[in-house]
Amino acid sequence: MSKCKSLISTFVFILVLLTLTSSAFAASYPAPRGFVNDFANVMDQRSRAEIQLIAEQLQKEQGIELAVVTVTSTEPLDPKEYITGLFNTWGVGGPEDSGLVILLSIAEGAIEVEPGYGLEGALPDGLIGAVIDQEGIPHFKNKDFSKGLTNMARAYAHILAGEQFEIKKEKTGGNGWLTSFVIFMLIVILLRRNRKYPPGGTGGTGSTGGSGGTRRPIIITGPTRMPGPPRGGGFGGGGSRPSGGGFGGGRSGGGGAGRRF
Repeated sequence: MSKCKSLISTFVFILVLLTLTSSAFAASYPAPRGFVNDFANVMDQRSRAEIQLIAEQLQKEQGIELAVVTVTSTEPLDPKEYITGLFNTWGVGGPEDSGLVILLSIAEGAIEVEPGYGLEGALPDGLIGAVIDQEGIPHFKNKDFSKGLTNMARAYAHILAGEQFEIKKEKTGGNGWLTSFVIFMLIVILLRRNRKYPPGGTGGTGSTGGSGGTRRPIIITGPTRMPGPPRGGGFGGGGSRPSGGGFGGGRSGGGGAGRRF
């Protein structure tokens, strides 16, 4: 009997410990302050106000909830784990899962963007990454976090409104002339070789001068360019939700994109 009580006490202790651990882990995420959550205090007032207007318009016109978050660090989690946990804890996006979270982590030098299930079709991972690369990273490298976050929020809002986002092609750099020069020299060498050693023999004394064989054409191909990520279209969300950052019910789609700067 005493052994049974001991087992029950141990079981209850483990349950309490798990509950406390779970609660402590959940409490590691700060409570939302609204659409703009500058916990790292790296944004200026003008940028906060502009992103707030963008988020309010998205919510009013399409039922989409946008949360922009900055933190000093995501430890002990990596940024991807942190944004997924934060997304689901806050419930960004409501019942239709039409949420989008932009997370900037200063210590890790990381930017992560994650959509809800309802936005995965309108914002595929490749398109999310292209926006980060073009609108965010150049400014984050210069420590202009306000500009990068504002540009990204505006770009995603335009995409969700049905506008196309132009994905810039990668520049080939300043070595194009060198490649052309090498190809030119290769052609010159081949032509000189054909003059010295014509097809069908050397043409010297004692040569039978037989008919030459078939010459194969020389084909020089340039590097192929892979097509860019698909461009997303518009998205129509559900009805309006309470403004001011009262999220609830939305789930992360688990996708998205992230970069280090």
